[in-house]
Amino acid sequence: MKDLGLLHYFLGLQITYVPNGGLFLSQTKYASEILQKAGMLDCNASITPCLPNSKLLRDEGAPFIDIKTYRSIVGCLQYLTFTRRPDIAYNVNSVCQFMQAPTDVHFLAVKRILRYVKGTLNYGVTFRRAPLELKAYTDSDWAGNPNDKRSTTGLVIFLGNCPIS
Repeated sequence: MKDLGLLHYFLGLQITYVPNGGLFLSQTKYASEILQKAGMLDCNASITPCLPNSKLLRDEGAPFIDIKTYRSIVGCLQYLTFTRRPDIAYNVNSVCQFMQAPTDVHFLAVKRILRYVKGTLNYGVTFRRAPLELKAYTDSDWAGNPNDKRSTTGLVIFLGNCPIS
């Protein structure tokens, strides 16, 4: 076994040590690689990941020709949400529902998410010491999906001041 020193980069996560003893986790490099893969490294940034009150419909728009590219980019965005980007989790989940038969409208939604990622490259999560107190918050909309009338539920669980799920 060998001591490699302090951790700075692991599985796409960049770790920065905050002076007060905390950790800041971000994915600037990985998000930049996604933008490069999508050919949107020089795109204009967006301040939101989707348009307000927008709902993606299953049959809206023309079929998207390059399904492999759609699936690849959405899969990369999904990994981004699993690790440290809860701000785009709902929107990425929305575009994931159309992996079988995406349309050009769905790809426009993916591009909107990518433009938002471009504007928030330096976002991340800070972990600091705090009392070990478990808090959970949840929200849902009943039958809010216009395609199949399923409900959407979201949750966040904090241990102290740190989001853990």
